[in-house]
Amino acid sequence: MLSGNPDNPIASPPDERTEAVQGTGGENEDLGPARIAIRVSDDKLKAWISVHPPLQPIAGALDADFVLRRWREMGLDPEGLPQAVAKSFADEWNSTRAVVAERLAADSATHPVAGADARIEYIIDPSMKFKPTDQGGNVDFRNLNLIKPVKKGQPLAKKIPAALGMHGIDLFGQPAPAPDGEDIELPLGVNTEASPTDPNIVVASVSGFLQQKDGKLSVNECFVVDGSVDYSTGNIAYDQSAMIRGDIADGFTVNVGGALEVGGGVGEAKLIVGGDVLIKKGFVGSGHGLITAKGGINLGFSSNQTIRAHGDVVLEKESFNCQIYSRSAISVFGPLVGGLTMAFKEINCRVAGNELGTKTELEAGMDYILHENKILLEEKIKELTQNLAKINVKLTRFREVYRTRKRFTSTEAKLMLELRDMQDKIQAHLPGLEKRRVDIIEQIRQGYLREGLSVKVEKKVNPGVVIKVGPEVFRVQEEMSGPKLFLYQLGRIKVL
Repeated sequence: MLSGNPDNPIASPPDERTEAVQGTGGENEDLGPARIAIRVSDDKLKAWISVHPPLQPIAGALDADFVLRRWREMGLDPEGLPQAVAKSFADEWNSTRAVVAERLAADSATHPVAGADARIEYIIDPSMKFKPTDQGGNVDFRNLNLIKPVKKGQPLAKKIPAALGMHGIDLFGQPAPAPDGEDIELPLGVNTEASPTDPNIVVASVSGFLQQKDGKLSVNECFVVDGSVDYSTGNIAYDQSAMIRGDIADGFTVNVGGALEVGGGVGEAKLIVGGDVLIKKGFVGSGHGLITAKGGINLGFSSNQTIRAHGDVVLEKESFNCQIYSRSAISVFGPLVGGLTMAFKEINCRVAGNELGTKTELEAGMDYILHENKILLEEKIKELTQNLAKINVKLTRFREVYRTRKRFTSTEAKLMLELRDMQDKIQAHLPGLEKRRVDIIEQIRQGYLREGLSVKVEKKVNPGVVIKVGPEVFRVQEEMSGPKLFLYQLGRIKVL
């Protein structure tokens, strides 16, 4: 039996095939009308046959029975090779008397089937999934809900157990084992447990609000503000989720450890959120507002504000002159005009820029945390380098004074020692900062090598738009009708 790659049925070298055939047919095979080489895959589920001239020329035709006899001599299941297939090899040899190239002759009728892995089905979906509600791609955020109330004992999710593998039968008539599916644990978080009646169902152990974090389901208490966050409430600080049914006024801060849902709009406020954010109206101001979230951010529209998220950022309508950063993807279902939009993966928008040529920067492929850390390190290195240069100048002057006077005053001597100490500390600190800067640059470079970095514009790209995908820059000089896809491939931006 020959072995080899079943997906590469190239005829083996003649000497290798001869050894295989002689090893199966014994001395009697030399008396046959041809030599039959049979190769079986490593998993014993497929077999290939080729036909070669006999070692000693013998008169007579090759028939299907001879091929089948060689098949049986290898211990293969007699029913595994159809009579018609064996006959096709014999007929081809008889018609040409030339080598019949190796080809697939038999495939097990019963392949093993691996068992399906266990999976979780959500009875209450903890995520905020949505899709456009009409052909125009509009999304109605008013019908979305991030804070999802649940009651004690309410089923939240269930585990579909892993399936057993279905064993097959190989070409030798032996069992061909199949692996069972892999099991998974229940996604139990805070205040959730397995149902006492069904260990595969997750239920809430208390009444509260459903939240998913790091793949775990939790039920937390939720702080609810029936009105707006303003002078009637003051700033909000809470370590779990919060729901604000009204607006968040200018100058106020909301700091929550879980998810945040705002039924109205947000002005020049500061929102610090440990989970996802849903703002059903807008986030508008003169540039002093900030939303930063460890989850995703979903809002109606935004103008002149800063948005920073570890997850996806989605705007129902337009973004005007905003600074939007995401360590995932950014989608704007309306015009995206002005400011800087930076996503680690991809950017999607309806229209980029406007007819006035407002500078609009779209950058895909950059992790904004790495970007900011790189800038901070470069500024620190520059500052320390400048300070070191100033110290060196002062020390040079001290040396000149000493050469002239041959002595220092006690104040001068103390100052010189302090300068030398500062010089040593800076010189010791700079190599470490430089190494960190180089490491960050390498992480950024590695990020550029990922697949899927792109900017997608559905309808129109206006002049004044600057698109950066990976390390490359594309400046739009003339209006481009959509849809347009800007993709980083082979070291350049490809426009499709």
